[in-house]
Amino acid sequence: MRYFLIILTLLTLATPALAKRPALAFRSGFDFFQLDQSAIEGINGLSIFYTTDQGYYFGESIYSAAFGAGGGFFVGGFEVGKHTPFGENLFWDASLFIGGGGGANQVPGDGLMLRPQVHLGYDFGNLRVGAGASWVSISGSEISTPAFTITLTRPMNLALYGGDFSGVKPLENITTISAMKPIMRVYYPQGSRKRGGVILQNMQLLGAEISFARTDASESFIQANGVVRGDAEGYADWLLGKRYFWGGDTFRLYADFAAGVGGGGAVNTGGGLIFSAGAGLRIKTGDRFALEFGASALTSLNGDFLALSPSAGFLLSFGAGRKTGAIPNTTHWQISTGLTQQLPNAGFRKSGVVNTGAPLMIDTEIDLFITRNLYLTGHAYTAIAGGAGGYQIGLLGLGYRIRLAPRWNISAEGLLGAGGGAGIDTRGGLLAGIKFDLDYLLTETIHISAGAGFISTLQGGGMQPVTLNLGLKFPFTTLH
Repeated sequence: MRYFLIILTLLTLATPALAKRPALAFRSGFDFFQLDQSAIEGINGLSIFYTTDQGYYFGESIYSAAFGAGGGFFVGGFEVGKHTPFGENLFWDASLFIGGGGGANQVPGDGLMLRPQVHLGYDFGNLRVGAGASWVSISGSEISTPAFTITLTRPMNLALYGGDFSGVKPLENITTISAMKPIMRVYYPQGSRKRGGVILQNMQLLGAEISFARTDASESFIQANGVVRGDAEGYADWLLGKRYFWGGDTFRLYADFAAGVGGGGAVNTGGGLIFSAGAGLRIKTGDRFALEFGASALTSLNGDFLALSPSAGFLLSFGAGRKTGAIPNTTHWQISTGLTQQLPNAGFRKSGVVNTGAPLMIDTEIDLFITRNLYLTGHAYTAIAGGAGGYQIGLLGLGYRIRLAPRWNISAEGLLGAGGGAGIDTRGGLLAGIKFDLDYLLTETIHISAGAGFISTLQGGGMQPVTLNLGLKFPFTTLH
């Protein structure tokens, strides 16, 4: 019964997926805690929702410490809700978030977070502004508090179709998913000190980015990075930003600005809010590929964190900036959400850690199909049980899908990424894994999936758990 709400929410997710043309909406907001129970005084939320004409929505949300001194607290999971207009421009909105996480030494227990909320607001057409109340409760911590909530919600207006849509229609003044790229970064701290007063050393990170555009002149982006080597094992950040371009077709200069949240690994980001500004060069190497080299500076709003960061990325473009009325390309994707049980090995936790449970994690996955069966994949795991609050993993990799029968698929994935937190021994953070799934197609837009896998440190020793997973997959197609 403890996870009845999780199972019920997963089943509820299937309802919006039945829509032929569901829309996406982006939401950002803040919860200001009304009770003083921990170092965290408020959180920021970033969400992408899959919506229907009837106002139902579901999607993925990330909540992170934003006020106080709890930088490094992250919670990821899924959210389901209902948007209801009344009057000419007014609306009310109610939703339930279920997720897991922790960090910043604020969640010594399981890390399961429940957040029901309701807010009222005004719809300006391309932006909805709201204010209301929420209740934030995190198992294994002291946090159980009402909160004052403000939200900003913006329709993304993407050409998105459920299933493997193969029709061809002209573009009509829409935003497209312009590119995806893996990123390698190094943070060079500028005299920053960790929470215990020790000088923060260099950090090597692996990240990923997805960008959105209407024209070739600029793009918006969402970026995530996590430490894989060097100092601050367990540090991660999320950034939302804008990038502007100058130059020709092959060589293009850019400048970008971003704001987000970051922390973990005892990095002193204060409440968790961070800002970034940078510049770089994008070099086109083919019709759909480019290399990107840049440099940026990051700083926290109220902590002791300032770093310079060179970066390199390999970009896969989807053809942003095509003229209105042109015949677009189609790209096939798949979003998965479910639960993953990790079965610990003998060296799973660091020496002296008291908790011995088997972590249960929420697994969110997005797959981009390069060919009909070969795909790029990205995974985000956050713990909700097993005494591992704050344990998180991010993995990138390649997968291959085989159709066994009209309603059955099997897939295999090879993965590489970063993870840490809650005393799990990730030996610096660099991880590799494999995963196998068996899928049953309820419809062309909803698949039930079960599978197993293995995750291990690349340094030898430490955590090497077997994984078992169960969830739902939602194929969809975008036009570019």
